[in-house]
Amino acid sequence: MTKTRDQRAGALPARMPHVPPGVVARMQDHLRQEEFSQRGMPAALEAFFVELDKAGLAPEQVTAEVFRAAGTSRSRFRCLIAALRRFAPDVPLAPSRPVKQEWDHWLNTRYNKKPKIERSTRRVGLAPDDWPAAWREAHPVLDRSVSPYGTRLKRLAPRTKRAVVSAVGMLARARAWAASRGVDLPETPSGELYEGFLHYLDEERDVSFGTARDYLDSVRMFFLRAGLFDEDSFEAIGNLISALHCEAVDTDPGKWARLKEFRKKFTLADILQKAKAACAKADGLPGHSTAAFKLRQKAMIYALLVNTGDRQGDLREYRIGVDLRRFDSGDWEHGLRQNKTGNKKELDCLWPGTSVLIDRFILGDRPDWMLAQRLDELDGMNLLTLSEHVVDKGYINRRLARDFGIHGHLVRTLIADLLRRARPDALWALQKLLGHTNRTTQRVYRSDFDESAAVRNFDALLGTLAD
Repeated sequence: MTKTRDQRAGALPARMPHVPPGVVARMQDHLRQEEFSQRGMPAALEAFFVELDKAGLAPEQVTAEVFRAAGTSRSRFRCLIAALRRFAPDVPLAPSRPVKQEWDHWLNTRYNKKPKIERSTRRVGLAPDDWPAAWREAHPVLDRSVSPYGTRLKRLAPRTKRAVVSAVGMLARARAWAASRGVDLPETPSGELYEGFLHYLDEERDVSFGTARDYLDSVRMFFLRAGLFDEDSFEAIGNLISALHCEAVDTDPGKWARLKEFRKKFTLADILQKAKAACAKADGLPGHSTAAFKLRQKAMIYALLVNTGDRQGDLREYRIGVDLRRFDSGDWEHGLRQNKTGNKKELDCLWPGTSVLIDRFILGDRPDWMLAQRLDELDGMNLLTLSEHVVDKGYINRRLARDFGIHGHLVRTLIADLLRRARPDALWALQKLLGHTNRTTQRVYRSDFDESAAVRNFDALLGTLAD
């Protein structure tokens, strides 16, 4: 005999003994008016709260493991999320994001798998088997965490490892090229080796300043992990990378044209407004959704770019608790050695609004009191992905280009230009902000430029973000 909706609603408490009464009541009210959007909602919610009970957790403390145990199939997981959004909105969904990614990956692997395409190699550098003995012996350090000079260097991401192997192979090729011309370049890191490498890149490869800088940066990464540097050779390669970076920036023909076009339409405050708007939009989306994650991520990235003037390469590599640390006061502290120049960048606490956006990104839709637990869970993880993975090099650029038509490095240039026009005599302060010297702190930079309307607007806007 077919039951009426009223009868089915009355039977819900018996079917869902572990579900909180308030949730059951909302489901009963809904069912008396209309059918559930998915038939399996009662069973999915019962399974979810059973798993919560087994784990001894309150709903606000839900973990990915609970979602994984309750969402035993992709359809069951999707049904559960829909039910929680509709009838238990206080349960944070951000912890379910890894489970959503797992089911999405399963779906893509099953139905979108493409046959592997054999590609012909375009290798120019020498293969590791043909490297000098000391380099060849050090090659395995790219596959593990190492501490050659006391500081732990984590295992390289696959893409980064490929770039390092390519650069070192090119360096080995440069030694063979020099030997064919009667020049014996040393295999130990030294100014002579670096200069010979640059000569090869210029003569044989005709690379840009930026490409040469990237090759040397990868070579530095290899020798550092291998423990082959002494103090002089490390300083020499850092100086060359810094010089090449400056040349690459200054010779970009489109840089100033793009800056001029940006200034016609936007100010740096507009970037912060975008950050605030992205965070607000994320609050209206399901916590587990990729859209909410990326909006909060973008908000944090934009605030950090304007707040610190960091290079994108550094920003991509930020690690929680290492490159950025949070005080009990709620302030985040930023201090790292920049990848391109090798210079130490020492800043005081980040602006309040920036710190708030970092907190919101890490929490997702979890309650504020879970922040300490999240920081423990994510200690040492990449800030932008909240995992061990690092976003690709063009990730930040694509977002800036979509919103403003501007390259991430130009944000740094705009900060420098703003300060030059506001106070031309304070070059040292902008150098500090951009990581070129260590003469003062960001706090001095902020107080010195309070008379600049633009900087005052930055502070006012960041203050609203912290509210």
